[in-house]
Amino acid sequence: MRALFVAALALLVIGATPVPTPRQSPDPAAIAAVSAYVADVARGDFSAAFGLLTAEQQRYFGNANNLASNSRASGFVIRSYKVIGQLSHGDIVEAMVEQHASFTDISSGKAVPGVVREPYFALRENGAWRVKELYQPWKSYAPDASGSMQGIEVAVKRVEFYDKRVRFDCTIRNTGRVGVQVLPLAKSTLDDGSGLKVPAMNDATFPLNDMGFFEGMHLAPGQQAVGFINFPLAQKTDADQTLTLTVGPAIADGAEQTFSIVVGPMHLAKL
Repeated sequence: MRALFVAALALLVIGATPVPTPRQSPDPAAIAAVSAYVADVARGDFSAAFGLLTAEQQRYFGNANNLASNSRASGFVIRSYKVIGQLSHGDIVEAMVEQHASFTDISSGKAVPGVVREPYFALRENGAWRVKELYQPWKSYAPDASGSMQGIEVAVKRVEFYDKRVRFDCTIRNTGRVGVQVLPLAKSTLDDGSGLKVPAMNDATFPLNDMGFFEGMHLAPGQQAVGFINFPLAQKTDADQTLTLTVGPAIADGAEQTFSIVVGPMHLAKL
């Protein structure tokens, strides 16, 4: 979610006298479209919300079930909302929406309240205002799958699909009796059932990659770390999938051999 809202003031300089450019007021119908979309999401009416999206966004999500899966997998529920800012760019209107919501915390698995300020965009298409969100997965799952090895447990709480990557939100926990060093982005792999093991994205590109998982962590007994691992995808596939995640390397204090933790196979059915 993004909370950045920037208003620009253009100055036309004639001699030494600044003359402000008139600011265009947003079309009320554009703000109404955004409000209707957020209201549909808050009610859980994702078919109606899907119908308000731009044609490009409808192609991105594919269907209303995929759109709904993002809220359902994260436990995101909007309790109340209001538009707190508006900015017109002609046929594109930006509306900043403040949402009082709750969502499932990855580390605890419990619903926690929060305030989210997110920009929504209304675009004029064929004479009507349609809605676009930014930086959303086109579908998500909450498999709640886990695996363990030598006292290190990896729990996958969410799997989020984007155009060219898939993201695994994980909790890595030390349930053993000795400390363990874990480097989740160094040699982790993803198997999609084809036998090909795709290596994790491990470039120092933040926030695309998780900084804590990139640097690695030392987990004392009883400690845990929460983060995410991205894997590149060659193509967008909206079908049943079976994925197996292998996280590593890890090495216990005083040990000479590394080990990895396997989670899966995770069966993700077409929504």
